[in-house]
Amino acid sequence: MFQVVVQSAMRQLKSKLRLPAPPTQSTETGKKPESKDKTGLILVLAIGGGILMMAIFSNLPTN
Repeated sequence: MFQVVVQSAMRQLKSKLRLPAPPTQSTETGKKPESKDKTGLILVLAIGGGILMMAIFSNLPTN
């Protein structure tokens, strides 16, 4: 699952680096805005959760 999120984030970043397509003559002026992609947020939460889990479980006392 983590690999899928990372690959999706990389594709999103790669697509943002490309030049946008030239505007076309269209009669549709009331387009719906695209929904925001939350891949970056999921990636940050997964990394933050992993670091938090590592910090919590690395301080457990050993018997």
